[in-house]
Amino acid sequence: MLLSKEIAVSLNLASCKLKQYTGMMLRQGNVGLTPEQFLLIDILWNQGPMSQQRIADTMMKDKNSITKLVDSLERNGFVVRQKDTRDRRSNTIVLTEKSDTMKLGAKEAGISMLGDILEGISEEELRSFLDTLGKMTANIDKLAGRKA
Repeated sequence: MLLSKEIAVSLNLASCKLKQYTGMMLRQGNVGLTPEQFLLIDILWNQGPMSQQRIADTMMKDKNSITKLVDSLERNGFVVRQKDTRDRRSNTIVLTEKSDTMKLGAKEAGISMLGDILEGISEEELRSFLDTLGKMTANIDKLAGRKA
């Protein structure tokens, strides 16, 4: 197999396995969220309230997918929609107390899970991998006509 094809296949498989493993760990921890729901909440924990469009851009998903994620999170009491005071056509997604309550435990579990996944890989290897991924992402953005 060509090295470039092997890299593409390996990246895709690793991504799928990470998502499956994360889902399994969320179920075992009785968190009650899918990996995508958890990612959306984590983005809001880190960046604060934001519009659905900004969430879609950050997660690289279409707005309809984000609407469905927000709908399910809202039904389960993790987020609320607030009308944007500057643009009444837009909603700002805000975390609820329920989301804030699970933040510390969820973040600790996530760090532990990633520690287990990265076991046996040196910091130098991780930095090199991260640098390579950054270059690949910049190349993709350039090819797609986006800013890197």
